[in-house]
Amino acid sequence: MHQPSAKLTLNKWLLLLLATLAFGISGYRQFQQQQWLAMGSVLLAWGIVVWLIQRHRQQDTAVLAADITSLQSQLRVDGEWLKLGDESWPRAAITKVEMGVIDQRRAYVYFTITADVTSPPQLRKFLIPYAEYQPIQQQLSDALPEATWLLP
Repeated sequence: MHQPSAKLTLNKWLLLLLATLAFGISGYRQFQQQQWLAMGSVLLAWGIVVWLIQRHRQQDTAVLAADITSLQSQLRVDGEWLKLGDESWPRAAITKVEMGVIDQRRAYVYFTITADVTSPPQLRKFLIPYAEYQPIQQQLSDALPEATWLLP
């Protein structure tokens, strides 16, 4: 299971820097005009943005928080099972596959796995090298023809 990184990633630094700059400039303008209520609102909005970025990263809801993992050598179909490294799932339990390209270095794969109707679906996220996008898509589409596909 992937453990989120506690360190600040480049993306997180960029988001925090842009938010700080935008709210800093706006706050300075309000300070010059002595609009104290507006300046307080800007500071509150900046605090909320920083809090949302932190929460988003801590909950590991952003695929960019994951480490890039090469899946091509780990992906195998064994009868009715899809094996990915140490994990394996029944192919029929994988109900949805989402794939997309982030940039020229990274792509992502999400699997929605529904074991039974009583338990909530499990979501597995992987950040893969961009070079593996087409081969992985071909392997998965051959192995999971019944799954719902979400592609860009």
